[in-house]
Amino acid sequence: MASIRIQRLEKELLKIFNIVLTNKIRDKKLSWVTITSVKVTPDMQYARVFFSFFESGSSQHTIKKVLTKSSGFFKKEIAAAHIMRTIPELTFIFDETEEKARNIDALLEKISLESNVVDSEDES
Repeated sequence: MASIRIQRLEKELLKIFNIVLTNKIRDKKLSWVTITSVKVTPDMQYARVFFSFFESGSSQHTIKKVLTKSSGFFKKEIAAAHIMRTIPELTFIFDETEEKARNIDALLEKISLESNVVDSEDES
């Protein structure tokens, strides 16, 4: 279990990333990107940054490359916030949670439709 300090740090980093994406980065490819969570290692040397995006024209690999290329800018913003002594190495990972949730919703809807068809056949 992560310490309270690490959890607080992860929340602050999440705020910084989303503020930077919203207000400071001008790359159009990142306009629909949201940082969903940040996980920092206990030694605070590495941070895994989970992202999702809502633009259908871009692939997750393209977005990951652009985020990785922008990692220096993100590190500069983290340093400017003065919340850490050392700035962690950033690794960007696509968050599949929303995609999986959509798939589960589609499956549940399909099951519901099939059960309605079976119910209507039983009544006949």
